[in-house]
Amino acid sequence: MNHAVAGLALIAAVTLVNVLLTLAVTKRWRALMTTPARPAPAPDQGPPALAVREGDRVPDFTLHTPGGGIDASALAGRPALICFFRPDCGPTRESLPGVLRWAEEHAPSGARLVAVVNGRPEDDAGPLLEAVGPVTGLTAVEPPDGPVAAAFGVRHHPSFVLLDADGTVVETGIGLGSLTALDLLTA
Repeated sequence: MNHAVAGLALIAAVTLVNVLLTLAVTKRWRALMTTPARPAPAPDQGPPALAVREGDRVPDFTLHTPGGGIDASALAGRPALICFFRPDCGPTRESLPGVLRWAEEHAPSGARLVAVVNGRPEDDAGPLLEAVGPVTGLTAVEPPDGPVAAAFGVRHHPSFVLLDADGTVVETGIGLGSLTALDLLTA
């Protein structure tokens, strides 16, 4: 009989522990279910941006053109429009007439057009270089995330940076129609 009482006491103890654990789990579950979920961090909803902003000084860079290296100081004293293009990009191709119009209108007053093409000259960059070549001697081809694009924080094409004669960023834009103050990319 002692064995039977000991067995029943053991079963009662195990049952009591099981009930207490079940109550604790139920209480915790209810607390979790009534607590509002934390909102997920909102993704960046803003438009893509360059590393340079209006009012910034032009970053240091060296543009490796067919005629040799040109650095940021070579643009000093004249306004400049720096364009970042990608040959396989539809908006890049669509922006070319506006860029060429800007160059034709502003080059007589000394403004410079700088074209940085993301790609390889032996691939499909050739037609793009031929299109901008007549209006600028400042063209360069660099690999994706090349040094000039990295200096300006370019991740999207086409991207544009307008500098005044002092080397201050006047306006930036990403994509077709992004430089509306210049009427650059509109008919």
